[in-house]
Amino acid sequence: MTDKIQKIAIIIAGATGVGKTSVACAVAERLSGEIISSDARQVYRGMFIGTASPVNENIRHHLVGILDPNEKPTAKWWADKCARTMEDLHEKGKLPIIAGGTGLYMTALVEGLFDAPPPSPELRKRLRRRAETGEDIHSELEQIDPESAGRIHPNNIPRIIRALEVYHQTGKTLTELFAKTEPPAGDWTYLKFHLTRSREKLYARIDRRTEEMFEAGWIEEVEKLLGSGVSTESPSMDAIGYSQICGYLRGGIDFDELKAEIKKLTRNYAKRQLTWFRNKSDFEEIDLSRMKMDEACELIAQKFFEKKLDQGNTPLD
Repeated sequence: MTDKIQKIAIIIAGATGVGKTSVACAVAERLSGEIISSDARQVYRGMFIGTASPVNENIRHHLVGILDPNEKPTAKWWADKCARTMEDLHEKGKLPIIAGGTGLYMTALVEGLFDAPPPSPELRKRLRRRAETGEDIHSELEQIDPESAGRIHPNNIPRIIRALEVYHQTGKTLTELFAKTEPPAGDWTYLKFHLTRSREKLYARIDRRTEEMFEAGWIEEVEKLLGSGVSTESPSMDAIGYSQICGYLRGGIDFDELKAEIKKLTRNYAKRQLTWFRNKSDFEEIDLSRMKMDEACELIAQKFFEKKLDQGNTPLD
């Protein structure tokens, strides 16, 4: 029977704290699905509280707590794992529901990313020094890779440096590398939804969730990570809240300042996420300020059934 089932996956995206997990769990129950986390921090083991990892025991969650905190995941690594998980769920007749807020991970899955060379600190240092002395490195990029130069603003020095870095390391431009890139799950159809709320309500949810994280033992979680040998310089510790708690534990900040700083950083991050997803025209926006959770679930389910019918299947196939 699974051979007749079209490969459809649902993506539920949005800013941190907006309610993605709750909606995704409701959709999973409604459509017999399982959830794949697309959160760049939930992949780490031992970081359950501070990454707001899912707790719904009735729904199975994938790609949560699978990586050592000292390791650094890439978007391509995640996309390849997600694609394999999707295939496994398809074989079981389960609907993959990808939920999270890491936009680059979703781009890697849907559009594909190439295996970029690792950063070269020395090369980056030279390129940045040239930019800081007033040299127009964007003009160099225009000569090497006009298409990438057209996408990257002349003032976006980090992206210009990365484009030049990749060229000098590989001998190929970003345009050439992207042209040969294929998505890891190219035979899948995606239904993409972007959850949002009014800025005021979203920020209130973020502040409340931050308080709940501390009540749940976030500081103790960080202490346990450090006690297990996780370095304060490890990739996992640059997640919002973790480095700030490390500073608190060193005595560099008091508790009230700590909470205020984390709330502020999280709100700023949410603002950037809202902007990123709103610029993605292929995501359908669902405003949870105007729609209840169950209504959002039903809307997503209806869109899924319509897509199934479009592809020649009955809704129950």
